Amino acid sequence: MVEINGCELKVATRGSGVNTYVLIPGIGVSPRYFQPLADVLATVGIVHEVELPGFGSTKAPRRRVPIHEFGLLVRQALAEAGAGPAVLVGHSMGCQIAAEMTAAVPALTKGLVLLGPTVNCAERGALLQGFRLLQDTLREPPRVNAIVFSDYVRSGPRWYLRTLPEMLRHRVEDVLARIDVPTIILRGERDPIVPRSWVQTLAAASPAVRIADIAGEAHVLMYRRPRTVAAYCEEVAARG
Repeated sequence: MVEINGCELKVATRGSGVNTYVLIPGIGVSPRYFQPLADVLATVGIVHEVELPGFGSTKAPRRRVPIHEFGLLVRQALAEAGAGPAVLVGHSMGCQIAAEMTAAVPALTKGLVLLGPTVNCAERGALLQGFRLLQDTLREPPRVNAIVFSDYVRSGPRWYLRTLPEMLRHRVEDVLARIDVPTIILRGERDPIVPRSWVQTLAAASPAVRIADIAGEAHVLMYRRPRTVAAYCEEVAARG
């Protein structure tokens, strides 16, 4: 656990290999739902799993943290953990953080893997996003829902609701337009939060971006398809 500018973060590291992967979770959750993917990636490289301030086992800050500051905090926490250039693997709001990290210090990002990136520009409203989350819950495996909602309970509604407006107002498409590293956007074919039209908008923002769908999956696409997602991660690492 490290404290940076009044914010607690935790970075857990395992694995070995030439390439390094950083796993950045979305709003309200810990890296627990990354475990199947982390297990696979740890057989071929070094994996850093990040717990963001206020989510998982870390204490909530006393102030709001904008998305770009989340990125700066994660960069500093990784530096303290001795991490070098890496493939950043973000999920949901974690994609926004990974994009900000890359825009700020591009030399430290070998590539980006964005899993279900938020927030769809056609639906940047809290109520509509809540409805999409409910839809997604009905499409996820029970084990995923158990992890996600138990993490929501741990973080508590106050910090979640303080972070939500920062997520909703952030324009990841504008950040991607400033990035020139190998990038792949993966979405679950059945993801109601991240429609294909949205990822096509993101792909149009930068020639470095390509997109792919994971058949049969919803928003937490990496949980049941870790080997498929890991193969894309390794592909991006090879291009970086």
